[in-house]
Amino acid sequence: MSRSGYNEEHDGKPVVVLVNCAGGPELEIVRDVLAGPLRTPTVLIRPGELFSTPMALDVDNGLLDIAGRRVRPAVVWVRHASACALLAQARPAGSVTPLQAESWSGFLRQVASTASAALPGGTVVGPGQLTQARGLGVRTPRTVITNDVAAAAHAVAAPTLLVKTPDFRLFEPDRANWPQCQPAVVGRESVARGLRAGDGRPVVVQEYVAHARELRVYHLDGGICAFEVRKPDPSSPVTDPDSVTVTRVECPPPAADAVRTLCAAWDLRYGAFDLLVPDTGEPVFLEANPDGDWLWFERKARWHGVSFMAAVMVRELFVRSTS
Repeated sequence: MSRSGYNEEHDGKPVVVLVNCAGGPELEIVRDVLAGPLRTPTVLIRPGELFSTPMALDVDNGLLDIAGRRVRPAVVWVRHASACALLAQARPAGSVTPLQAESWSGFLRQVASTASAALPGGTVVGPGQLTQARGLGVRTPRTVITNDVAAAAHAVAAPTLLVKTPDFRLFEPDRANWPQCQPAVVGRESVARGLRAGDGRPVVVQEYVAHARELRVYHLDGGICAFEVRKPDPSSPVTDPDSVTVTRVECPPPAADAVRTLCAAWDLRYGAFDLLVPDTGEPVFLEANPDGDWLWFERKARWHGVSFMAAVMVRELFVRSTS
């Protein structure tokens, strides 16, 4: 556990609490900027430290005891804290039981609820986002969730389909199983003979939207950062990352408007949005990931503005929470 900017004087004082349960070092970068140039007291709990660090939350007074140090969470940012993610990312594999995973997930939700500001914020996760987005006037692709791809292809009734398993890299830690989870563009005719998901699990079958641009857009408490992504195949980020190009771009106003509309409706402070922009210019919303990584996109684009904006966002939330 890292308590950068932390000392005895902070006992019971407001701090930023960052908890990274899985995934990349995004929150370590945020911690470094907060504790360094932004001079903000910050506690970071890394993957692997969660289960070995003594912690207690006093529900009556809102104080969090971390390894004998009492702090008052002013801003809490927890990433990848669902019970399923905790189970899948446990090392060694199988070392965490379902009860332990659900208990820790609930504990972290409670810690976040005590803070004046919690990240990422609230949103429905998964394809249910598409229904809500359509209700808010944002265009989405026709989508079916199924374990019978042929039947879904008939229901979607599009000549070309995208078949995918969202977040498979987080929930399937065994890379040997990744090939059967990777997204694929297929023709409707090719699945007419009864193709099913390899292990019987439901998958997302979606209308393939022809597009001029693919965007990854980050929303940071009202701020917007956008990258344009070019790749030969939907699976290329996993199978051939060198073939993927990422460019920092100005977010097209219609795309920025769609992102801000959804974040306002969902009370979502942080989110990584995937959108397509057809020739008409009207953005098509695919997904918002409240735990979406950004360092890979920054490195590919050689531009590190998301990391800086994320730290500034947390700092501003901390100042507002403690003023």
